[in-house]
Amino acid sequence: MKTTWMALGALSLAVATSACGPVTPGPDGGTGGGSAGGSAGDGGPVEYRSFSAPSTTPVNGSFLFTITGEATATEGFAFPPPAGGMEPSFIDGWEVRYEHMLVTVDNVTLSENPDLSPGNPGMTGAAVARASGPWAVDLAKEGPVAGKGMEGKAFPLARVSNQTLKAGTPAFGISTRYAFSYELVEANGNPIDVNLDADAKAAYQLMRTNGWSYWVKGTATWKGNMGTPGCRSTNASYDFNRVPTVVSFSFGWKVPTAYKNCINQELMPADSRGVQLGSNGAESTVQMTLHNDHPFWDALEEDAPLRFDAIAARKSATMGMAPAATVTNADLEGVDFQAVKDAQGNTVPFRYCGAVQMGERTMGGLTLDPKGVPVNPAGGAAGLKDLSDYMAYNLSTFGHTNAGEGLCVVERKYPSPQ
Repeated sequence: MKTTWMALGALSLAVATSACGPVTPGPDGGTGGGSAGGSAGDGGPVEYRSFSAPSTTPVNGSFLFTITGEATATEGFAFPPPAGGMEPSFIDGWEVRYEHMLVTVDNVTLSENPDLSPGNPGMTGAAVARASGPWAVDLAKEGPVAGKGMEGKAFPLARVSNQTLKAGTPAFGISTRYAFSYELVEANGNPIDVNLDADAKAAYQLMRTNGWSYWVKGTATWKGNMGTPGCRSTNASYDFNRVPTVVSFSFGWKVPTAYKNCINQELMPADSRGVQLGSNGAESTVQMTLHNDHPFWDALEEDAPLRFDAIAARKSATMGMAPAATVTNADLEGVDFQAVKDAQGNTVPFRYCGAVQMGERTMGGLTLDPKGVPVNPAGGAAGLKDLSDYMAYNLSTFGHTNAGEGLCVVERKYPSPQ
């Protein structure tokens, strides 16, 4: 699913945000209206707008925008991982399944000249078309259309058929590449409801109250004893029986972020930025691809190994077998992610289950590597303050385009290191 790229700090380019403009609905009426209602995080009740999905019948000269969390959002992360599979898995033996994964996306934008500034790819030409929501989506539910690269299912959100931000709304150029950008925004008071059920709507109200832009609920089950070879750790005397083997979790984070001028690996060369129409002006489907493994990386870099022990250890028992537990943001706040300890203050070792990993640690306690991103107990722009902050910063990079890596320039719109 992924290929290693570079440290996330290099992706965090501060760039100017273009002003929002109107969008004329496509011929099927699927673009939706502009943002309305109260501001995010003001605590008022959410009033949903109905969703009119764009037709999946292609319209020549148009761009169809879809969104997906890929198969891992709907099917989770298995352990042991399927033989020969390319999907990531938790190297400390956890299987993770999701019940809900709520996001709000908005301002899906096409702009001129994705190659305007190779040294600062966040800079592009003027915006020529924009689809505005915001759309509230539960990525843990399957969409109606196939995702790119046969990675799960996707939800069609909007179609744009003309350059609606230019005078005269001209047609798109057949051979022109347009920069592609979109935003993860805080929960909105008047979103377009794509697929939320009653439970998701209750959670979305909580998101709005807290100003969160992402919320996830799921269950992690330790199955490391099913892997081959067996588990090994950097401290054989540490009693992992005190760590629960079933952990329910729910995390919400305020990480509004713009994903700008994304790379499109469907083009040649594969590091090309932008999107363009198909052959002879055929419709092009452009997918917003959100990689839900990011919060669990053990380092702030693309494709880092996934771990759950640091989270589960917050509910360790003093002695004996730990019971099933529930973990929320509150359990991660104030936790030193560079020297992970359990609930009793004992150092948690690195643990590996199943296939031998390149560069396995043989000594030392579990640490999550910020890869040069500042760490500071003050938090905000000063640095990452705790485990919750670390996971949120990783999450803020999860926006991609189409299949594969499709990296975007990341502009965080909340106080954080850049």
